[in-house]
Amino acid sequence: MLNLLTPIQETRAYQSIFAEGKAEGEAEGEAKGEAKGKASTLKRLSTRRFGPVPAWAERRIDAATVAQLDGWLDGIFDAANLEDLIGPESG
Repeated sequence: MLNLLTPIQETRAYQSIFAEGKAEGEAEGEAKGEAKGKASTLKRLSTRRFGPVPAWAERRIDAATVAQLDGWLDGIFDAANLEDLIGPESG
């Protein structure tokens, strides 16, 4: 009697799990890329509007969510200074 084993990579379960993981990884990569692009845009616009962006503000911008970055981008023309836009420097 022949004992034929199917390589795990060829099983439906493996392929399903692999496809799901791949899709999640791609979505995460896209979200990180979107946040990075918005952060870069916000820093560029902030520099043009308020002058050089201090290191503490760059760190805050780089750590922000896409939703927060969107809010800051929407408010850049209404803020009197960078602190009004993203908040004061914290300790």
